[in-house]
Amino acid sequence: MAQRGQSFDMSRMTTPTKIILGGGILLLIDSFLAWQKVCAGIEGIAEFCVSASMWGGDGAIFGVIAGLLTIAVIVWEVLALAGTNLNVGMPASKLSAYLGFGVVGFTVLKFIFALTESPSFGAYVGLILALVVGYGAWMRLQEPSGGTSAASPGGFTS
Repeated sequence: MAQRGQSFDMSRMTTPTKIILGGGILLLIDSFLAWQKVCAGIEGIAEFCVSASMWGGDGAIFGVIAGLLTIAVIVWEVLALAGTNLNVGMPASKLSAYLGFGVVGFTVLKFIFALTESPSFGAYVGLILALVVGYGAWMRLQEPSGGTSAASPGGFTS
């Protein structure tokens, strides 16, 4: 007889976890939309437009780092929810917060570069979502180091 695994329980998620995961997943989706749009030619007659996502265009390195940090914070939060014990030398809530702050910093840098070449709607949405992740990270940093952290049993908790 196979043993049934634990079901996913939303009540186990803290508010910062919900904010970070929700904002992070939406930011990851938004990162593939157009953040910059450049058009050339004669308007209305022969116009050629090119768009770039967060992962490309001006300041692409900042967009790539922001995207990778977004993926990292999502994976980290999911691992913490699953109760995985990863010894990282600091409380899991601190690492979550630092990853979230990195997402904000690099997304803001990418947004600044997007402003130089006619930003698209995706850039503004991305900036707002990054700030949402940053707010969740700040809330996460304010939590006591217990919480839903991956460093509970056997990990560093100070």
